[in-house]
Amino acid sequence: MNVAGFVLLSGYVLSFSFIAYILFFERNESARRFSWLLAIAFIPVVGVGFYILFSGNFFTRTKRMTRATKRANDYFGALLNHQIHDLEILRDHGNHPGIDEYGSLIRLNLVNGKSPVLSGNDVEIITSGAETYDRMFAEIAAAKETVNLSYFIVKNDGTGKRFIEILAERARAGVEVRLLYDHVGSIWTSHRLFKPLREAGGKVLRFFPVSLLNPFSLNYRNHRKLTIIDGRVGWFGGVNIADEYANRSAKPRFFWRDTHVRMTGPAVSLLQKQFLVDWYTSAAGDVDLEGERAHALFFPAQARQERRPKGPGVSANVPAQIVVAGPDDARNDEIRDALIHMISRAKSTVFIETPYFTPDQAFFSALKIAALSGTDVRVIIPGQWDKWYVRLAAMPYVEDLLACGVKFWTYPGFIHAKMFVVDGLVASVGSTNVDTRSFSLHFELNAFFYSPEVGRDCVSVFEKDLAVSTPLTSVFFSRSHVMRRALWNFFRLFSPLM
Repeated sequence: MNVAGFVLLSGYVLSFSFIAYILFFERNESARRFSWLLAIAFIPVVGVGFYILFSGNFFTRTKRMTRATKRANDYFGALLNHQIHDLEILRDHGNHPGIDEYGSLIRLNLVNGKSPVLSGNDVEIITSGAETYDRMFAEIAAAKETVNLSYFIVKNDGTGKRFIEILAERARAGVEVRLLYDHVGSIWTSHRLFKPLREAGGKVLRFFPVSLLNPFSLNYRNHRKLTIIDGRVGWFGGVNIADEYANRSAKPRFFWRDTHVRMTGPAVSLLQKQFLVDWYTSAAGDVDLEGERAHALFFPAQARQERRPKGPGVSANVPAQIVVAGPDDARNDEIRDALIHMISRAKSTVFIETPYFTPDQAFFSALKIAALSGTDVRVIIPGQWDKWYVRLAAMPYVEDLLACGVKFWTYPGFIHAKMFVVDGLVASVGSTNVDTRSFSLHFELNAFFYSPEVGRDCVSVFEKDLAVSTPLTSVFFSRSHVMRRALWNFFRLFSPLM
């Protein structure tokens, strides 16, 4: 046998070996397994490489991540145990209808998400990237002790440079500044952007750096967007650091609409906890995270007691849980499960805004059952998408759910918001999209708010977006050309991999 024949035979043996592994040993849902079987069959050997890098089955969390997660969970362990055992008392405390209605969701997030529910938070929903930057940057510029930030994307543009300038100024003033950014999400961002911050004494780290020698973390990215200022003010949601989020790009592709949250109160400590877990995972030997001084800086006692006059658009005394999910947990479905439970408990309305819509079977079934049961299920998706292939994959899901009574609208531009609100009582805002990547492969964070006031604010946001959006009806699908429908169905096969 010549060399070419040997290489060809080896390639087939390798491909068939992985096909056998997927058929008999992989434990993921059938649709996802079938997608990988198709990928390996269509592109032998190369498909195997994609499977190793992108399937999510070859991720091994680091020892540092394991230690950091355990330490963080231990910190809130006593409170979690107390709330799990005394949930009935918690439901009766504070006279919050959201808690009364959604005690089972709270318990799910306590047990599965390991997140205590903390009351006394002030919450504001912000729907403008420009306003988010203006206000958040101003608060960073006024920081006295610490600024901790974690972002999927930091771009080397006007917004990114201004961001780094403000952080560098705070670092020079003696503020502890830590910036964690995702290596793949910011792959085109030069290290030079962060030089002024490093020179000023700030710390900058990449989350799970990828190299040719270690490519296995390529698919497991930190999709969270977090800013925590002095341990007292938290910002999170869908807004990264780039001109496009504020519609300031020199040549914009489309109008960008996003949602971010500003929060003060006890639940900020949960945001801080998650940042420290991610930072400790990425930073070897950061002794500043240890000891009494660090505890006083990152978890100031005043944050639990500080009350200020309520401003316009701010919901006060909001009970909240911060739930995180990621591939470091073999059951990395905490956020998805909570969202499904929200939908299943709906009595009247389910409103969703998402930039991507390729739900897995469980989420799809939850929406289908809710709509068929008479719940008013409405979903706003983009009219213009940043990823054309995801749009193609999404269309069959939309068509099937339309037939079940779910109503869809397309926003005039790209809506990047990730918002879920049920019955105007419970809402979730964060970084999680309705797709397999968010549900299984990315490190995500969502807040769950049990408040009619926050619920009303989210419903108001949804209705304003709905007023400018276009209904997507069955007529659009019935008039679609056969080749377009063929493309939709083809790309749907690979939606679990997107």
